[in-house]
Amino acid sequence: MMKNKKRFVGTLTALSLALSGCVLTASASESSQEEIPTLTWYLPGNPTNMTSDGYNAVMEEVNQYLEEKIGCHLEVKLFAFSEYAQKCSTVISAGEPYDLMFTCDWLNNFATNAGSNAYLALDDLLAENAPDAMADIPEYMWKATTVNGKIFAMPALQTYAKNDGIFLRADVAEELGIEGSSYDNGVNTYTLEDIEEIYSQIVEAYPGVIPADCGDIFWMHMDEAYGFNFLGGFDVPGVVRFSDEHTVIDQFQTEEFMDYCKTMYEWVQKGYAQPDWATYVTMTDQLAIDRKSPDHMTYQQGFTAPNVASMAVSDCGWTETPVPLIMSNKYAVTSGVTQSLTAVGVNSRYPEKAVQLYNLAYSDPWFVNTLVYGIEGVNYTKVSDTEIEIIRESNYANPLATFTLANQFITWVEAGAYPADVWEQTKAFCEDATPSELFGFIFDSSNVKSEVANCSAIYEEYKYPLLCGAVDPESVIPDMLSRLENAGSAKIIEEMQRQVDAFFEN
Repeated sequence: MMKNKKRFVGTLTALSLALSGCVLTASASESSQEEIPTLTWYLPGNPTNMTSDGYNAVMEEVNQYLEEKIGCHLEVKLFAFSEYAQKCSTVISAGEPYDLMFTCDWLNNFATNAGSNAYLALDDLLAENAPDAMADIPEYMWKATTVNGKIFAMPALQTYAKNDGIFLRADVAEELGIEGSSYDNGVNTYTLEDIEEIYSQIVEAYPGVIPADCGDIFWMHMDEAYGFNFLGGFDVPGVVRFSDEHTVIDQFQTEEFMDYCKTMYEWVQKGYAQPDWATYVTMTDQLAIDRKSPDHMTYQQGFTAPNVASMAVSDCGWTETPVPLIMSNKYAVTSGVTQSLTAVGVNSRYPEKAVQLYNLAYSDPWFVNTLVYGIEGVNYTKVSDTEIEIIRESNYANPLATFTLANQFITWVEAGAYPADVWEQTKAFCEDATPSELFGFIFDSSNVKSEVANCSAIYEEYKYPLLCGAVDPESVIPDMLSRLENAGSAKIIEEMQRQVDAFFEN
C-alpha cells in the first residue's frame, strides 16, 4: 500500500548536473562561435526525467536552430517544483545575471519580486522583440502583469479561468456511485466536507489506501471555493472576497483558514492523507511513482479543467478519463493570468534577445515542442500533426511542463491521454468564467517591501506543517499570527487597501 512505501530519491544524486541547471557544452564549433550569446532560462519541472546526455543532445538541436533564427544559444536551468522558489530566491538575492525566469503568484512570487526590482521593465522592448505575442495576447492579460504602470513579465497563453476541485478515478467513482461535476458553472459542485465523505467511503471500501493525492496542497487552490481573490500571492497577507471586492482582509485571520487547517489535521489523523504529508508534498520523485500505483485513486493539480483530466490520465497511467469533483465556480481573476509568467532578469546582459526568445517560444511550434519533448524518434514518436507518444524510458522524457512556457496552445499532446482537441476544449472551458471586478489589479509591494519579505519568511516556516495537517492549528496559528503582526502584516493590508481603492477610482 502507498502508506507503507519506502521513500527514496536516489535518482536526484545521480542527476545532480540536471538539478544544478544543465549546461550545454556540446556544440562542435563552440570555439569559433564565442560571439553567440548564451541565454539562461530558469524553469520548474521534473529534471529526473532526463539525463545530462539527453539534455545535451536536445539542446544541441535547439541551439543550432536558435543560432539561425535569432542569433543566440540557450542554457536551461531546470529545478524540481519543490526547490524552484528557493533556488530563484538565492539567484535574485545574489544579483546573479540571468535572462528569463518562470514566475507566478504561487511559486517564485511575481508581485513580490517585481516590487523588489528583481525583474526588468519590458515596455520598451516588447513591440520590437515580441511582435507575435503582442499581436495575439489580449490587453487585459498584459494589464495583469503591470505593476506601478510598467510591464514586468510576459504572460503564457493557457488556461486563465480558475476553479477548485479534484479528480476521482473513473472505476472508483462508478463503484461508489459518485456522480461527477459538470465543467459548466454550478452543476453538481462539492464542498470540502463532501470530499471528506468520499475519502471515508474509499477507506472503508479499500482498507489501507490513502485517498488524498497529497501531491498538492488544497489551500493553495481553495481560493475560489472559499470565495477569496488573492491579491499578493498565497504567501502574502491580503485578499478580498468575491462578495465584497472593495474590502481587503487578512486571510490568515479568517475562520476559513482555521477551519481548513483543522480539517487537514483531522485528515492526517484519520488516514485520509499521508502521515508525512508536509514532507511528502516536496518529494517529486516519490509522488511520480506513487501516482502509478493501483492504489492511487485521486488527482489534484491546481484546478479542475479538461486538460487537467488528461494530465491525470498521463501522470497516473489511468485507462479512463477521471471524474471531476468541482468545488467552485470558474472565475476570471488576475491570478489566472499570473499563474504562469516569464520575467527578464534586471541584470540580464541580453534583454532584447531574451524577449525574442520568449516570442519564439510563443509562436514557433518546432522550438517549443523540441524544448518540451526532445528529439523525434529518440524521445517521442509523432502520431499526428498535434499528437505524440512519449518514449518514457528515453533520456529526455518530457522534463518540462508545457504550462510554464509562453504558449501552451501550440504544444503537442500525448496521444491516448489527451484528446486531440484538448486546447479547443480548454478555450471553451474559459468562456463562461465569472469575471472579477479587480481583474488586472496587481499589488505593488514596493512601499512595504520589508514587511512583505518578513511576513513571507515567517509564513514559510508554518506553511507546510499547517497546510498539510502536521500540527494542531488551534495552538500554532495564534503564534504565527502574532509573529506576522509584529512583522507588519497590518501595514501590508493597509497598503493593499489603498491600492484597491485607487484601482476602483480610476
